[in-house]
Amino acid sequence: MKRLIKVAVAGACIVAAAPAVASAGDGAASPSIPARHPLIVERSAGSVKRASHPLIMSRPTSPDVFGTVALNAGVTFYDARFRRVASTDARDPLVERLAAGAASLDPVGKLRLIQQAVNRRVHWAHDLDNMGVADFWANAGETLRRGNGDSEDIAIVKMQVLKAAGFDPKDLYISVGRHNTRGSHILLLARTAAGFFALDDQTDDLTSATQNGRFTPIMTLGQGMSWIHGRRVGTRVAGATTMKTRAR
Repeated sequence: MKRLIKVAVAGACIVAAAPAVASAGDGAASPSIPARHPLIVERSAGSVKRASHPLIMSRPTSPDVFGTVALNAGVTFYDARFRRVASTDARDPLVERLAAGAASLDPVGKLRLIQQAVNRRVHWAHDLDNMGVADFWANAGETLRRGNGDSEDIAIVKMQVLKAAGFDPKDLYISVGRHNTRGSHILLLARTAAGFFALDDQTDDLTSATQNGRFTPIMTLGQGMSWIHGRRVGTRVAGATTMKTRAR
């Protein structure tokens, strides 16, 4: 019997044209994640094809993090934002200054140093206070000059500083999801030989992304690709295994 992958994409509406998920700081109201209207898709496990990007020579690895399964989301609302912030500030003096101290370190050492340095330099502030809008993805240089930003701004700074320190861009991802106490949240994911790590503005520590923790990813963006996250449950049916992947 052939295997089927059943995908219940609870956050499907954010793939099309949902409003962006902004992060909530202490005392700030958390913007709501779009309502969950599951989309069921059945595909043969052997025939799932992932879209390619003509400009990407090496695809990023699927970010199956925090106990989730990541499935190719195709074109999403966030792609243009990610491309814009990922293609700027490579030579910004403030970005280069932060990167200089980490350039000679091993990948995990780079993550640890830059996680702490950026968290201490950039303080959390809502986009309404900084930009006068509910949600705006600022360039890394802009955020460093202000000295404050919300969770996606802080994640973007870390991404750009890591790239300037020699980290492979295809191993860096912006993940949009929910924090179990703070609501809507965004953090940086980084892939190393030791696995994925989460760089969160809520802690100076590196968090292994192999187990479920306080953060539940809904959508993740990487170099030329986007993913929707779900949960995998295996059940035995007449000697075969049916894999059900459903978003939380």
